[in-house]
Amino acid sequence: MRTLPPLRILLCEDEQLIRMLLADTLSQKGHHVVEASSAKAALQHDLDSVDVLITDIGLPDGSGVDLAHAVRIHRPDLPVIYATGRADHGLTLDAHSAAVIKPYGAEQLFEAMKRVMGLAAPL
Repeated sequence: MRTLPPLRILLCEDEQLIRMLLADTLSQKGHHVVEASSAKAALQHDLDSVDVLITDIGLPDGSGVDLAHAVRIHRPDLPVIYATGRADHGLTLDAHSAAVIKPYGAEQLFEAMKRVMGLAAPL
């Protein structure tokens, strides 16, 4: 299994403390993180400059699933990691998406990132 190269990550999480901690964890591993607190804010970023989207499912202005669909209109194969508090999230995942269940640890997140980036075998 290969390690992750430095990635440009669009992180959409409405809970400020969670977003800050996650951005810090990702930055410490060499990734560049662009933070957004809502779907609307996330969609204002240059989507061509993003390697992966990490999004909460429950956002104040909609669903992280809807955000991912909107992003994938422009970038159909953009890897997406959904963060959710529900094990029965009902998501339909493809080869370029994964879900992590809150509270998740850094290792769970990095393993999901490797899967969606094609650096690890799917589960």
